[in-house]
Amino acid sequence: MNILLTGASGFVGRAIHQTLTAQGHTVVRALRKPSEPTDISVNFEQDTTPQAWLPRLQNIDAVVNAVGILGGSEAAMMAVHAHAPSALAQAAAQAGIQTFVQVSALGVDSALNTLYYRSKLAGEQGIRAALPQAAVLRPSLVFGHGGDSSKMFMQLTCLPLLALPLAGKMAVQPVHVSDVAAGVAALLSNSQGQTVHAVGAQALPLADYLKSLAVQLGRRVPFKLQAVLPMPMFAAKWSAQLAQALPQHVWTPETLAMLVA
Repeated sequence: MNILLTGASGFVGRAIHQTLTAQGHTVVRALRKPSEPTDISVNFEQDTTPQAWLPRLQNIDAVVNAVGILGGSEAAMMAVHAHAPSALAQAAAQAGIQTFVQVSALGVDSALNTLYYRSKLAGEQGIRAALPQAAVLRPSLVFGHGGDSSKMFMQLTCLPLLALPLAGKMAVQPVHVSDVAAGVAALLSNSQGQTVHAVGAQALPLADYLKSLAVQLGRRVPFKLQAVLPMPMFAAKWSAQLAQALPQHVWTPETLAMLVA
């Protein structure tokens, strides 16, 4: 198939591109900054009408949208997660493209009211309104080489002393990025309007996940991971608020809320 892949330069998008290419598909990468002759230039904050997408869908058989941002203004988050993907789906429907896979996020339909979840859910709804048969993949915490959250958690294992909200007892069910990419490929072969939750084999406390990362890095599990200190929630919220001023979007009040929910 000829597949349009948005978010192809991101952590998950790169893995999807590699998997689909290995399976023999022709992948057209839609990027803000194209670097290959076959890439096309897009801007999800501006490309919010079907007319912006229709010319880009010539000779395309399927679409995978893997665009996602963790931070930004409400206008930016809604444009990137909801308005542009909805417009892309409307254009796909007009072009007669029936196969569409949306990479969303686990928990978007939960009671937790964050801008990230709201915008992602609005994107799902907009896509399904245009293409009821579109498939949605909702991954849990995604880990793997090159992922920003993985980098942050790996850095935590290097600290001389570790304190976490709830003493690291909050449950996570991390899934490897290669499994997410394989899930997307499977849905492209059988896209029947499914909503699939992509999670790891078992849920485990965050502290245990950090121990696992330390082992995978070839390190001896340090004592501090055997007895994680509890971080008061006010301190966690304060650190997340301060971190918003840094050039990162991994540790913010919203990601803290999603982690401890």
